[in-house]
Amino acid sequence: MSEVPEHTPIPSLLPWQTEQWQRLGTQWRAGRCPHALLLSGQPGLGKRAFAEAFSALVLCEQPREGQACGSCKDCHLWQAGSHPDFLRVEPEKVGGPLKVEQIRQLGDFVSRTSGRGGARLVWLAPAEAMNINAANALLKNLEEPAASVIFLLVSDSPAGLLPTIRSRCQAVAFPSPSAEMALQWLHGYGLKEGAAIKALALAGGAPLLATQLAEPKCEEVRERFLGELIALAQGGARAVAAAGRWETPPEPADLAQLIQFWQQWVAQMARVRSCDSTGDTQVMTLLQRFPGIGQGSLRPLFGFYDHLVQARKGLASGANPNRRLLLEELMIRWSRLFA
Repeated sequence: MSEVPEHTPIPSLLPWQTEQWQRLGTQWRAGRCPHALLLSGQPGLGKRAFAEAFSALVLCEQPREGQACGSCKDCHLWQAGSHPDFLRVEPEKVGGPLKVEQIRQLGDFVSRTSGRGGARLVWLAPAEAMNINAANALLKNLEEPAASVIFLLVSDSPAGLLPTIRSRCQAVAFPSPSAEMALQWLHGYGLKEGAAIKALALAGGAPLLATQLAEPKCEEVRERFLGELIALAQGGARAVAAAGRWETPPEPADLAQLIQFWQQWVAQMARVRSCDSTGDTQVMTLLQRFPGIGQGSLRPLFGFYDHLVQARKGLASGANPNRRLLLEELMIRWSRLFA
């Protein structure tokens, strides 16, 4: 459990969230809001902020133009992190699991009467970080919902949730915005055309993630990692030693982020090879080492992409895999693609 940090501003709605906001707002005003919502989509689309803004709207005494006013007592309590009818549930440490003890403590919150006489909200993210015991504990709350309690579950990977949990929630999907909308927003954020296009491609179309990937420090990590993969493809490095370099101090890498970069590069390789076109210089360097010609030669690449997808799912599930062994396995498989 954790509270909203002190003096947290109410998040603003992002341009690609209008449809979801209007639908939920209409349901809320009509008194038809489901007791559990599952907000899902890839990372970097602002789902958590959306859930916070919606919770502020539900708690607000006097909404204005379909959003929380930001000036009433309930909004001030929410912003100060002390609203008695709002509970945030998240892992105790970044990347950690949501534990069964955290979910069981929900019982006290959902069973008591509202502190302000309105709805009560449980904000829970990432939902897929629950282990099986925690998920079963949450399921009990969803099966016997308390009056006026709304669960806001946020997930980057809803497939990692129990089907029984998904079936008891109204799904609110957040697809990536159009490239035009995303680039327009990134330009307003301050990214220049070339940097915005590159970052958005690496982010899989997610604008908020693109802003992180465009940061100089992140770009430096990305370039070093791509250099490592090129060296492996050229036979100039050993997979086990390479994996070790990314798991040692002074700064162990964010493995989920590295794998996401890897996925984008593999996807670019497949796209360039299948379309017989040109691409990024470094991607072309990899393709020059990749054996075979024609569509049939891509089968091993697609197989490796599937391994990357499964690796990211494992990291997101809270199963806590051995990261060093996982990276070693992926790098060994990568090296064999170019043998």
